[in-house]
Amino acid sequence: MPIRRLHRRPQLWIHATIAVAAVACFTGCALSHRYDMARIHETSAAREARHPVIVIHGLLGAKLRDERTHESAWGRFIDAITVPEHDDLALPIGAPTLAANRDHLIPYALYESVAGVKFYGAMLDTLRNVGGYRIGDMAAPRPDDNGFVFVYDWRRDNVESARRLGAAIREVKERFGDPGLRFDIVAHSMGGFVALYYLMYGTEDVVSDGRPHPVTWAGAGDLGRVILVGTPLRGTMAAFRLLHTGFSRTMSPEAVFTMPSVYQLLPGAEEPHFVGPEGEPLDLDLYDAATWERQRWSVFVGGPERGRGAGRQEAADDRATRLRFLQTALDRARGFRAALHRAAAAEPPIPVYLFGSACVPTLDKAVVRPTAAGPVLQFDDEGTPDRAARRVERLMMAPGDGTVTAASLLGSTPAETEAGAEADTARFQSSFFVCESHGLLPANPGFQDNLLHVLLQGTSRGTAGRLTPPARAAAAR
Repeated sequence: MPIRRLHRRPQLWIHATIAVAAVACFTGCALSHRYDMARIHETSAAREARHPVIVIHGLLGAKLRDERTHESAWGRFIDAITVPEHDDLALPIGAPTLAANRDHLIPYALYESVAGVKFYGAMLDTLRNVGGYRIGDMAAPRPDDNGFVFVYDWRRDNVESARRLGAAIREVKERFGDPGLRFDIVAHSMGGFVALYYLMYGTEDVVSDGRPHPVTWAGAGDLGRVILVGTPLRGTMAAFRLLHTGFSRTMSPEAVFTMPSVYQLLPGAEEPHFVGPEGEPLDLDLYDAATWERQRWSVFVGGPERGRGAGRQEAADDRATRLRFLQTALDRARGFRAALHRAAAAEPPIPVYLFGSACVPTLDKAVVRPTAAGPVLQFDDEGTPDRAARRVERLMMAPGDGTVTAASLLGSTPAETEAGAEADTARFQSSFFVCESHGLLPANPGFQDNLLHVLLQGTSRGTAGRLTPPARAAAAR
């Protein structure tokens, strides 16, 4: 199945798919037979000339443990279903800079599955068993490894993670003795931000000084192609919901509040995010900490803390610390998103592919309802009378994968979305949609099939001559 190029009108793919399905029903063609992905890619998987591949996970996608005790804080099934006694995943927030807010948790492995349901694990299985990749350790690569997983602390600043990616790539190239080696990257969700930033700026921090920097494509010399899977190029309101409500029973809003990376997933400041009960747009600045306190968002949901004596002073100090940290995190997020958006005007020097979904209603706006106790946020139509539920859903939801809207995946501007126009995706090699939820996109067979077509069909542009795989390079030394 060749990959579909959907630069301008992805709706044509939908119509074509329906037509093909109808023909299949009436002709009894081979679509009803067992889907043999290994047979489809047998010839291309046997080719030795290929870029090594690096898989990069998204938010929550790496297991974390205490580097001193080796005790797991995130990565066991019990971590995802129980309420912890302490917010072990919370970062400190008292330091004057985000980089200085550190704890003792470190990433140590990819989170491949939960309760027997594979997501990243399914994609790795396909890369190994169908694509013929040999997945190794970036810190200690073996001579015949041509596939790696980059794990990072998904709570921390994405610039920091991108710089760590650059260091890991340099380490592999040095160990292989091949300074010209290029890597293909497959990045899911927030991992796409890590990959894009590295492609655009390499290991340079272009955010901290607050000034605009030109896009240098400093990472392009290390990369063959970048494949973004469910990456919210224009942010996602699911990140705001996570900051406000926490994650399931596992992470409280207080813990999520301390994670700089989540703020970097928020939609851009120029887009409308909140509406009233009748759909009227509300002028609420998502990047102003005072707005969060006034609207009682996230850790401010109970309103200003009040106390007496020493208790009152402690509450005031805590409030000041939270507001200072929040504004720092929001300013950093605004600068990070601005740095990524500078690539919109230029075509990358290497191919960038987009994969996503557009069949699941996805949060695009939150409804703010005034009450006697203060404003209340509504993220879905639960509790809404049936006759009004559909109207509320139209106010809040847009096509997507349940976490990232299709417009955000394509990088559509608010004006384009409002006008019903398609995003100008000419800077991307192709965009492809399957029907899947955000977390299970890596496990979707349609995605995996087309991923292999992208990875195995020869080398990308910008690479001269035939590649020498690491195994042959090692044998030649």
